[in-house]
Amino acid sequence: MRLVRYGGLLVFSLALLLSTPSRGFSVSSSEIENNLMCDCGCGQLLGTCECERAEAMRAMIRGMIDEGKTKEEILNSFVSQYGESILSAPPKKGFNLVAYILPFVGLVVGVVVAVVFVRKWAFSGRKEASDEGAAGRADLDDELQRKIDDELKKIEEE
Repeated sequence: MRLVRYGGLLVFSLALLLSTPSRGFSVSSSEIENNLMCDCGCGQLLGTCECERAEAMRAMIRGMIDEGKTKEEILNSFVSQYGESILSAPPKKGFNLVAYILPFVGLVVGVVVAVVFVRKWAFSGRKEASDEGAAGRADLDDELQRKIDDELKKIEEE
C-alpha cells in the first residue's frame, strides 16, 4: 500500500516538473552580459557600461531570454550581428586557440631556459674553483716537497 502511494506521488511530482516550464534552468542576463562587450567604443563589458547603447543591448538580451533562448543561441545571435569582436573572450577554436595555449608554452620554455642557464652557471663556477684548487695544491705540493727535501738533507748532514 505504501509503495503504491509513494509511487503515485513520485509519478505526480515528475509530471508536475515536466509540465511546468522551469525558470531554474534559464540563463540570467548578467551571465550573458559578462560574455559580451559594449559596442559603443568604451571597451567595457556590457554589464558594466552605462551608455544608452548598452541599455538597448541589455533589453535585447532580456527579450531573447523571455523568448526562451539559451545562452549559446543569444551569444551566436550577437556574434552574427556584430562579429566576434563583440565577445569578451575569443572562442576556443581555430587560430584563437593560440591566445589560450601560447602563455603556457612560453612559461614552460622560459622555465627550461632558466634551468639550463642556472645549471651552466653553477657548474662553471665549480669547475673554475676545482681548477684553481688543483693548481694551488700543485704549488703547495712542490713547496712541501722542497721543505721535506731540505729537512732530510739537514738530518743526513747531522
